[in-house]
Amino acid sequence: MYGGYDASTGPKILVTTCNTLAVTAAGWFLLGGADRVDAEPLRRGLLFALSAIYLLRFVATTFVMLRRSMEWSEAATVGVWVVVIHGTMAYSGGTNAASVGVLTWLGVLLYLVGSYLNTGSEYQRKLWKRAPEHKGKLYTGGLFKYSMHINYFGDVVLFTGFALVTGSPWALIIPAVMACMFSFMNIPMLDKYLAERYGAAFDEYAKNTAKLVPFIY
Repeated sequence: MYGGYDASTGPKILVTTCNTLAVTAAGWFLLGGADRVDAEPLRRGLLFALSAIYLLRFVATTFVMLRRSMEWSEAATVGVWVVVIHGTMAYSGGTNAASVGVLTWLGVLLYLVGSYLNTGSEYQRKLWKRAPEHKGKLYTGGLFKYSMHINYFGDVVLFTGFALVTGSPWALIIPAVMACMFSFMNIPMLDKYLAERYGAAFDEYAKNTAKLVPFIY
């Protein structure tokens, strides 16, 4: 999962197709294609916009900013996961007749902050890695100085905001599951790879930097 660098065109097309179909289905449900869509128009519009923005960010990250290899198994797993995410958000929010309130707009704010933390941190690292003198070195600057995995934290914040926009407490299961996956699966795997590749530099970084949540954990 970590360490390889190739186009992985097939797997990336698969996961992007899953994402695109999921957003399309969410749009059909939220914007009037389903008889059971009874939430207010503003909430439906916001939810579709958030799904569409996520898709655009996903494409940019997958094909432009991150050039690591992607196995077919990973593509299939992520593909199913994004379908679950968009389906959960669209259904839980698209069947909620409650008015849009403060929590909704707090959700939008968290979504934007999380998007910045994720994509902004990745972009900062990409720019730094471009410099020839940084080849083979560990990046610990920018947003990554606050958390070793600030991009993962950004995703948790993003989807917490997304869930709040639905107005359904059940949607919070998505960011909760995501936080657990990052903490117990992705981060240990990535840390193992980084420790093997960067040695003492990574050990020093890990000793002085929060793992996921800035200043806390």
